[in-house]
Amino acid sequence: MPVKIKIDANQVGAKVMTAWKDGLTALSEEILADCNEYCKEDQHTLIDSSLAASVPSEGKLIWETPYAKRQYWAIKTSLTPGRTWKWCETAKRKHKQRWKRLAESELREHL
Repeated sequence: MPVKIKIDANQVGAKVMTAWKDGLTALSEEILADCNEYCKEDQHTLIDSSLAASVPSEGKLIWETPYAKRQYWAIKTSLTPGRTWKWCETAKRKHKQRWKRLAESELREHL
């Protein structure tokens, strides 16, 4: 006896998008924390700005100071050991696999 299976692609897509949005906050907060681990730091203002300006529920990570862009692209070394320019790229290089596992875990949890 044949079996018919009908898949509503719109319903599946909507469920996956809802699950993604539900897990996005946790993933974004983890990525922000990892990026801030390498963010240049003098008086902590740059890092504090990211905690205030970012919108993890939307996946937006923002360092909002007048000098944030200049510091991100300035090769000049930071005063604090372990801090560097292009801190997000450094964090990505070091933590990308863990971020992937977290994204998969969050997606599975919310499906």
